[in-house]
Amino acid sequence: MSFILTNCMTISIIFTVILFISIAFNKRIVALVISFLTVLFGLFLLFYAFAEISGFDALDIQIKGLIIIGEGLILVVVTSVFISVQEAKKKGL
Repeated sequence: MSFILTNCMTISIIFTVILFISIAFNKRIVALVISFLTVLFGLFLLFYAFAEISGFDALDIQIKGLIIIGEGLILVVVTSVFISVQEAKKKGL
């Protein structure tokens, strides 16, 4: 668990890179899954910090969890816009 807590920002960056790679290869479902997985990872960090950790370490993990949740929500919006644009191009609008 300490590996996840010390490298949580790196893990979220890896999720973002995988998302943009999946967008580049037109894998829409994978992009949506990765964006929701990023949000869930942030929620996991937030709830784990509330339940198991105390002191300033908990505050650090909570803030990182909130940042990752925000990043995940931005990725959900980016993926949704990408899918909408792709569908509009297919319909010829």
